[in-house]
Amino acid sequence: MMPFYAFNYPRTIKKVDVTEGYTNQSTGAWVPESTTETAMSGHVADISLKERQYLDPGIVEKGVRTLTCDSSLAIVPGDRIKITEEDTTITEWLVNSKMKESNLMDQYVDVSRITYLMVKR
Repeated sequence: MMPFYAFNYPRTIKKVDVTEGYTNQSTGAWVPESTTETAMSGHVADISLKERQYLDPGIVEKGVRTLTCDSSLAIVPGDRIKITEEDTTITEWLVNSKMKESNLMDQYVDVSRITYLMVKR
């Protein structure tokens, strides 16, 4: 079990912020979608067999993982996450839903953690 205060994922995790494409109102030109990647601390884990039994089989078939991070990152369902894997490939994930939140230490040291369910993009 991961200590509450530490994130120990040994490779890079990035949150990808997306600005959707739009038409510039003054010129009429199309401005394409742009992305900004921000490195973040967190922990990525595979879903346990116990957790798997409560999930929609269609979601599990795509590939699922959990992401635990500090609540101050303001991650929401639909956010994109890029993860550097053990073999150095980069995989993309979509945050599907919030699984659980731990506020045990919030009142003492201002620490709050949230675990999200991610599906392979």
